[in-house]
Amino acid sequence: MTQEILKRVGGGHLPMNFFTLADIEGLQDLRAAGYLRVRFGPAARGHQTSATVTGVTTLGRAAIRYFGYEFDARQ
Repeated sequence: MTQEILKRVGGGHLPMNFFTLADIEGLQDLRAAGYLRVRFGPAARGHQTSATVTGVTTLGRAAIRYFGYEFDARQ
């Protein structure tokens, strides 16, 4: 799942919003790994309800290239 998120972020425009629990959990992992800068919305019933990717780190760009995904250099 996290590789799919990297693919979407690498090919999209920032900031990028996510709302599904699976995406938010993947974003937590990617932020913890140092790949993305992410802001999380307020929690409801013990779970985050939204997340916004605000940036891709240098390490994140390297990971996107490593997995063979396109990276939009305008980010």
